[in-house]
Amino acid sequence: MLHWIVNNKYKLMACIIGLYLLVDVLQHKGQTRVLFPKKYPANSAYAGKPLSKAVLDNSSKDWKKGINTKTGLQALPLTAGGFETDVYFDAEDNHFDVHHDQNNSTGLNLESLLEIYQQKKLTAAIWLDIKNLNNTVADSALHSLIQLRTKFNLHQKILVESQQASVLTAFSDSGFYTSCYVPMFNPYRINDAALLYWADSVGRSIRSTRVNALSGYYFQMDFLSHYFPDYPVLTWIENDPFSLVNQVFKANISGNKSIHIILKP
Repeated sequence: MLHWIVNNKYKLMACIIGLYLLVDVLQHKGQTRVLFPKKYPANSAYAGKPLSKAVLDNSSKDWKKGINTKTGLQALPLTAGGFETDVYFDAEDNHFDVHHDQNNSTGLNLESLLEIYQQKKLTAAIWLDIKNLNNTVADSALHSLIQLRTKFNLHQKILVESQQASVLTAFSDSGFYTSCYVPMFNPYRINDAALLYWADSVGRSIRSTRVNALSGYYFQMDFLSHYFPDYPVLTWIENDPFSLVNQVFKANISGNKSIHIILKP
């Protein structure tokens, strides 16, 4: 066996590399798929350019995803361009709770997190994914967020994201940079009719608003860039240092000029 290995070492190495690549592609088939251009059907619906003039002070495309604890914020480098935090607005107590899962509150509120931000003298921009932002709480949430912005001197530092585009106009008009989180669908797994349906649906939801950007999963980014070329696209990706596919994918997305912010673990 050892003699055979010595005589066939290059073939064996080629087989091992080939097997590795096959497994890598299968494990990251979603990212592999995105690396290849997709043809989208023509659509006459045009959402136009963003109407909001709100500005976001953003020094880097790479942001940190899911900073939902004091420890996480303490560990954030001073040079970080931005980070994302998941919050729910508590209308009864008039504050933002910091946690990702709806029924899994940790007792941490946004003001406490911002106190650490201020103590560390961070300059990073802040992406607030307000999970429960709707017409019922929008006015109170906006008023509370304006107070926090003033208290911690965060003008042009806050990005507000919501699935309900209609409630974001008031935030945009108040100087907050806003993003509409598009519904979950995978453009690579649906037919042309469904692609046009989603293009029309997203277009209708933002056309009468003043949102600044669109955010969605990495496999939606080309769809959003194609049908809404004037809107900056914000997305999030996973990190796998042992995957060649993941490394190529990250290099590809980092060089994509239509992607303005990438959340990374």
